[in-house]
Amino acid sequence: MRTTRTTRARRPHAPPGAITSGPETVPVMVPDGRGGGEDVFGALARDRIVFLGTRIDEQVAAETCARLLQLESEDPEGEIRVWVNCVAGTQYCVTAILDTMEYVSCPVSTVALGCVAGPPVMLVAAGDKGKRYGMSSARIVLSQPLGGLAGTSIEVKIQATELNRNAKAQVGFIAKYTGRDADELEAMMARDTYMGVDEAIDFGLIDHAL
Repeated sequence: MRTTRTTRARRPHAPPGAITSGPETVPVMVPDGRGGGEDVFGALARDRIVFLGTRIDEQVAAETCARLLQLESEDPEGEIRVWVNCVAGTQYCVTAILDTMEYVSCPVSTVALGCVAGPPVMLVAAGDKGKRYGMSSARIVLSQPLGGLAGTSIEVKIQATELNRNAKAQVGFIAKYTGRDADELEAMMARDTYMGVDEAIDFGLIDHAL
């Protein structure tokens, strides 16, 4: 006797800032002033604010890079404000955003809030000097990029080499933005290093507290 299998529809990828509750993804909506509503992140973009509040993966990176380029196209001299509350992200995706931030002609300010850890710390530190901020309760964590090793011994060796390259690249970016010695940073980032706003200012990751 033939049996049938019921398959559940695949849930679409949650848009940045969406609230997931139960089986459906609910975008955060705000009034648009015309009797309707719009995605809150679209509303923020009209004020030239980009908000990163979830793990930075390929989709988040693509949307963020596109938004930065769009804002530059609209006003090449207008400031873009990047708010970061993120404790995880693929290093390749984070550096894609980082490169785009450096590419656009617009001034870019950054704000750390909540907790920023791992590769996303580079985004906070990459803001224009004098325009890197931290909210009073923010925590910033310097740590090495994470990566799993699997496969044959040759594959594991290749992955380990790339993971080591990523760790050195992250140290290089932080050294560039803070003026700190790379060897000092490498030793610090061998273990998680937690900082409050004042410590992050003294370290050179940000410039001002909000």
